Amino acid sequence: MNKRLGGNLEKDLSREELEMILGQVNVGIAMVSPHPDGVRLDYTNEAFFKLFGYERDEYENLGLDVRLNLFNSEDFMEIISRINTHYEAGSSQFFECRINKKGGETGWVLISTKKPVEASEDSQSFICSFTDITEMKKMQMMLQQIQNQYEIVEEISDTILFTYDVEADVFEASSKILRSLASKVKYDNAIENFTYGNIIDHRDVPVFIAALSNALSGKRSNVFDARLINNRGESVWYRIKFVVVYDNNGNAKQFIGNLIDVDKEKREKNRLIVQAQTDQLTGFLNKISTSLKISEIIKENPEEHGALFLIDLDDFKKLNDTYGHHEGDKFLKDFSTNLTLSFRSTDILGRVGGEEFVIYISGVGDSTRFIEEKAEQIEKICHGVRLDSAMGEEFSCSIGIARYPQDGSNYTELYKKADKAMYSVKHNGKNDYAFFE
Repeated sequence: MNKRLGGNLEKDLSREELEMILGQVNVGIAMVSPHPDGVRLDYTNEAFFKLFGYERDEYENLGLDVRLNLFNSEDFMEIISRINTHYEAGSSQFFECRINKKGGETGWVLISTKKPVEASEDSQSFICSFTDITEMKKMQMMLQQIQNQYEIVEEISDTILFTYDVEADVFEASSKILRSLASKVKYDNAIENFTYGNIIDHRDVPVFIAALSNALSGKRSNVFDARLINNRGESVWYRIKFVVVYDNNGNAKQFIGNLIDVDKEKREKNRLIVQAQTDQLTGFLNKISTSLKISEIIKENPEEHGALFLIDLDDFKKLNDTYGHHEGDKFLKDFSTNLTLSFRSTDILGRVGGEEFVIYISGVGDSTRFIEEKAEQIEKICHGVRLDSAMGEEFSCSIGIARYPQDGSNYTELYKKADKAMYSVKHNGKNDYAFFE
């Protein structure tokens, strides 16, 4: 007889060969059938008893109470209930069951039951295989414990955990994201959704794209701040931290990271920055910030013509001495408020001294008349401020004007030229404006 390519059939093997095979396998095998006390073992191999830590002879000498409790009673009764339901000959069912090992240790087995193909329909005999899965179950329970710990940490913090599968382009986050952001737990086509969807504030999409590019280019650890849209449609600052997992070829495979709510931190930081840059009384930029902002605009738009107005309130010291500093502060507030309403949000308004203001307008072209109109508007605003303690008294200001780039290529040069023009107005009676000549 020629040997089959896939090995001999069981019917071709001798009894000794079959017994040798069944005795050597690591999987417990048993044929069981109903019994008044539970089930009867019609056949078992040696590995069956070793699952519980016993040899066959030891098992034979065990008391009935021990043998009946080798399987966890709760799990065992559920298995009996399930295999007593009708299922066809030749079909299989699988169960997990706790077992009580020798010495009191609890173990786990995977039980596969199969009704013999030749069994009658009402037969309750089954062939079972038992595989020890104790270590696997311990690992599962340990992982579940770790998962529970992560969930607890996440619950008591502002952290949202996430993963991103690079190849599949799938983003998945923990369920906490549903309570915080206008987002789903899972996104297919994640990059497209994040770039064009209502998830990231459109102002911060470039930051997101840059971080993504860095990660795909080999930067393992990444962190960036971006505004995400919350459930109320508001932009909220989050710090996004993630680590890249690479495959054996060095290609980015997965991102693992978290989202941390830093909105309070960012808003407080921005408030302090604004406070450091701003004159507290008028809300205008302070002296240093005025210089830096105008220099920045000139550097970013070197081709755009501009005009710098240096405004000095005439006889402001006399106003303070006559009516008190409280009234002087009220005048400054009213004057600055009306100036703000009369200029564009892109224009720079700064307070550079007690009674000195700077206004810079970019994009004025070559029109002298437009600049003159703005100077006249400033004068009109100053004349229009009234104080209750100075009924009927009208206040004035002197304005010096320097033009970019005709009169200077930077803020310092423009300020000096405007200062000279302003003092020429002072010298000639105040309450007027003049261009630098």
